[in-house]
Amino acid sequence: MSKRRTSGLETKRRESRPPPRRKSSPTKELTRVEEANYAFYEAFSGRDIDRMDRLWSHSPYARCIHPGWDPVVGWHDIRQSWLDIFNTMHQIDFELADVHVEVNETTAWVNLVSFAHVVTEDGEEFETSVIGTTIFELIEGEWLMVLHHASHYVEDDEEDAELEIDSELPPRSGSGTFEPN
Repeated sequence: MSKRRTSGLETKRRESRPPPRRKSSPTKELTRVEEANYAFYEAFSGRDIDRMDRLWSHSPYARCIHPGWDPVVGWHDIRQSWLDIFNTMHQIDFELADVHVEVNETTAWVNLVSFAHVVTEDGEEFETSVIGTTIFELIEGEWLMVLHHASHYVEDDEEDAELEIDSELPPRSGSGTFEPN
């Protein structure tokens, strides 16, 4: 399992967009997408909305699904969702694992598990795990995010503990064993 911590990680990104690139090697594009993905987690960790602004497509079809939220559609609303999240956090640090990157011409996707340590503005601390999928589109030579979907993730040992607790609870009304006719 490969892990990479985003705190303190420096990813170089140009302030302005370069002219469209000629075809490059698949390995180079995989690296560029991976760098764009890490830049997203650095922007998140740094609560940096200006950097988020440069990483996301500003298209009306861009979508973001935060854990437990309804889909947020269009850059304007996505931007506001990040501001709302940033306003509730004092600090968030990520450790990324099982990072898988694929590129197919002008579309790329990244799937990973992120482990986060969060400190809220109220001083509360907690750990969370999320499975994230991000889709990038090659726009004017830059890999920009068009979809980010994050869902809570429970590791096997946590799931086993929850199953043990559930097995000790009385059955819910209407639940039971299904028996076919």
